[in-house]
Amino acid sequence: MAILLAFLSPGAGAEDGDDMLPPPPRAQEADAATVFHLSLVFNQWDSGQVVPVTQRNGQYFVSSADLQRAGLPADKLPAGDVNVSALSRVQANYDSTGQRLLLSVPNDWLPEQALVLGKRDSRVQALGGTGALLNYDIYASNTQNSDSQTTAWHELRIFSGSYSLSSTGTFRQAFSGYDSENDGYLRYDTTLTGTDEDDVVSWSAGDVVSDALSWSSSVRMGGVSFGRDFTLRPDLITYPLPAFSGEAAVPSTVDVFINGYRTGSTNLQPGPFTLTNLPYVNGSGDAVLVTTDALGRQVSTTLPFYVASELLKPGLSDGAITLGSLRRDYGLENFSYGPAAASGSYRYGVNDDWTVESHAEGAESLALGGLGTLVKLGSFGVVNGAYSRSEMRGKGGQQINWGYQYNTDWFNIGTQHSHRDRTFGNLALYDSPDLYDDDHQPIASLSRSTDQYSLSFNMGEYGNIGAAWIDVRSFDDEKTQLLNLSWSKNLWGNSSFYLAASHDPATSGWTMALSLQVPFGTQDNVAFSVENTPDAGNTQRVNYSHAMPSDGGFSWNMAYANQSDSDDYQQATLGWRNNKVELQGGAYGQRNSYTQWGELTGSLVMMDGTLFAANRVNDAFVVVSTDGHRGVTVNYENQPMGTTDDDGYLLISGVSSYYPANYSINTLNLPADTALKNTEQRIALRRRSGYLLDFPMEQQRVASVVLHDEAGRPLPVSSQVYRRLQPPVPVGYDGIAYLEDLSDVNPLIVTTPDGKRCRTTLTLSTKSDHKLNTYGPLICRREAL
Repeated sequence: MAILLAFLSPGAGAEDGDDMLPPPPRAQEADAATVFHLSLVFNQWDSGQVVPVTQRNGQYFVSSADLQRAGLPADKLPAGDVNVSALSRVQANYDSTGQRLLLSVPNDWLPEQALVLGKRDSRVQALGGTGALLNYDIYASNTQNSDSQTTAWHELRIFSGSYSLSSTGTFRQAFSGYDSENDGYLRYDTTLTGTDEDDVVSWSAGDVVSDALSWSSSVRMGGVSFGRDFTLRPDLITYPLPAFSGEAAVPSTVDVFINGYRTGSTNLQPGPFTLTNLPYVNGSGDAVLVTTDALGRQVSTTLPFYVASELLKPGLSDGAITLGSLRRDYGLENFSYGPAAASGSYRYGVNDDWTVESHAEGAESLALGGLGTLVKLGSFGVVNGAYSRSEMRGKGGQQINWGYQYNTDWFNIGTQHSHRDRTFGNLALYDSPDLYDDDHQPIASLSRSTDQYSLSFNMGEYGNIGAAWIDVRSFDDEKTQLLNLSWSKNLWGNSSFYLAASHDPATSGWTMALSLQVPFGTQDNVAFSVENTPDAGNTQRVNYSHAMPSDGGFSWNMAYANQSDSDDYQQATLGWRNNKVELQGGAYGQRNSYTQWGELTGSLVMMDGTLFAANRVNDAFVVVSTDGHRGVTVNYENQPMGTTDDDGYLLISGVSSYYPANYSINTLNLPADTALKNTEQRIALRRRSGYLLDFPMEQQRVASVVLHDEAGRPLPVSSQVYRRLQPPVPVGYDGIAYLEDLSDVNPLIVTTPDGKRCRTTLTLSTKSDHKLNTYGPLICRREAL
C-alpha cells in the first residue's frame, strides 16, 4: 500500500550582513572559488554530514562521494564534483547563519526508511529445573438407592531441563449395588517429551496424538512424533501483519490509529518509509495515518487492511510427522495397540496472501495424500480448499473441502464444506472393527457431506446476534440438521442477557433458552434461566454462586430447577481451598434419587530435595528459595502469593510456561544484617516444568556509628569513612554513618570535606543479635601533621 504525503517545503535563504560568519563572495570575487565546510540538509532534514562545498560563479559544487555518504543515490549523481545548483529537480541554497547547504531533492532520491512502530517484548530464554510432581484428583460419590464408587486420577511427571516424562491413569473402585467389572487401575498415556526453543521444535515418544490440518483427522498412536511447535516461542508472530508504505516531503511525525485506537507514533525523515511491527490484529480493519510536520500541518490517510492469522508468513514452514502403531480401546485397555502407521502434515507460507498445505497417511493397506491452500482475497477475507485421495484395502476414494471466512469488528461470516466418497478411508477408519461386510462393502465410514454456515453481527449497544446452520448427511441418506439463533446483550454493570433458539427440521418445535446473569461484587453471581424443549418440556432455573477467592477460602453454589415433565432438581456445592489442597463436596438430584459427592484435588511436588503440597499444577511452577529465611513475602507479577515456610521455601503453582513473569520478595521482615544480591527477577519457564528460583542472602554485621570531632561536634555531612578493603561510606546528618560487613574491631579513617583526616576505632561485641545497633558517639582524633 502506498501513501503520498505531500508537504510544502519552505526554503531557507542566506542572511546577508552577518559579521560573525563568512559572508557570501562579493561581486568582484564572483569568478574566484571559495571553499566552505557546511552541513548537508536535504528537505529540511540534517544528514549529519559536514563536507567541503566549493562556491564558484554563484554555483555550489560537492563531491559525489560526499553526497552518496549523506544518503543520495549514486545513479542520480555524475562522477567527481557535482554542481548541485545545476542538477535537475534540485534546488540549492546557502545558509550562512547555520553554515548549512540546503538542498531540496525529489523524495525518491532519499533513502527508504524501515520504521518499527513500538517494540515487541524481547525473548526471555526459558528455564527448566529438575524435579517431580504428582497431580491427584480423588472423587467419591453415593447415589440414593443405587450405587457408590471412588475414583482416583493421577498424573506423575518427572522433568529435567528440556525433557519431561508424564504418565496418567485412574484407579476405580465400585461398592454395593454397582457393576464392578471395570474396577482397578486403567492407564491412559505415558509420554516422554523434549523441546528445543531455539529451533522451535518438539518431539514426543510413547503415547502420542498425530498432527492434523483443518481438513484431516488426528489419531492416537504409540510411537514417536516430531515437528514444529510455535507454542514454544510466544514472542514469534507466525502470520503476516500489514505494513504501510508512503513518503514524507519534510521531517514529520506519524501517528497510527488502528480501528479508532491510537497504537503508536514515530518520527519520519523525508523520503519513502515503511511502517512495520503493528499490533496484533485479526480480520478486517482500517488504519489511519496522521502525519504532522514542524509547522503543525497535518495530513490524514485511511487504509483498509485484512489480517488472517491462519496464514503463515512468507518463507515460514510448519509441520509434524508421527510414526508408530495405532492405539486401540483407549480408556478401556491399558496396553492395546494395532497395526503400524504413519502420518505427516506440512504447511508453507508462499507470500503474504498464499499458504499451501499438504497431508499424508500410510499403513500396510492404506495410502492417503492431500493438498490444500489458503488464499487471502485482499481485504475481502480468506478462502480455503483441499483435495485428498486415498487407497485403502484396494478401494479408492476422494475427499473435497472448501470454505470462506471474513471477519470485521461488527460482522463475521464463515462457511465450511466437506464432501467425500463412501470408499474414502484414513487412519481413523483403518483399524475399525468390521470395516467391510461379506460383500466387501464398507460398513464404517465418514459422513458423505458436512456443511456449516455461521453469521454474527456486533450491534454495539444493542448486543450481538448470531446464527449457525449445520447439515450432516450419511451414505444411508440420514440427515442431521440444526439451526441455531442467539442474541446476547450487556446490561447495567456487568449484568448480561442471553437468548438462544435451535430447531431440528426432523422434529417438531423449537428449543428455547434465555438467561439473565446478575453479579454482586466481584465474587457473587445470580443467574436466572428458562428453557423449553420438545422432549423435556419447560424448566425454570435459579442459580446462586460465590466464586473461590484467588488467594484461597470458601466457594459455594446453589441451584433449583422447576421441571414440568419431571420432579424438581436441587443442587448444592461447597468448596474450600488453600495453597496446598482444594476440597469440594455437595449433593444434587431429584426426589428419592439424590447423589452425594466429594472431591479432593492437589499436587505433591519434589524439588531441591524437599516435598511440597500444592494446588494442582496444570502447566509449570516455581519454588522460591530465600536461603532458609522464613516469613518472607513473595510476589508474583506484583501480587503477594504468600510467605516462605520454616525452611525458606514457597511454591507458586499457577505459572504459565514461556511467559516472562516477575518474581520479587519483600525485605521488610528480614534482619537488618542481611545482605541481598537482588530482590527481583524475571524468568520464563519451559512447558510442564518446574524451577528453583533462589534469592541469595548473606548475613553481615552492620551498625550505625555516630562520629564526633575532638570538640564534641558531629563530623560534617559528606565526610568519607574509609576501611581496609571496603568502599568509602559517606557521613550523614548528626555525624551518623551506616557501615556494613563489620568485624569485631574496625579501624576507621575519616576525611572531611576540607581535606582534614582523623581516626577512630569501632569495637563490636563478639555475638551478633541481627539488629541494627547504633554506637557512639566516637571521637575521631585528628592525625598529627
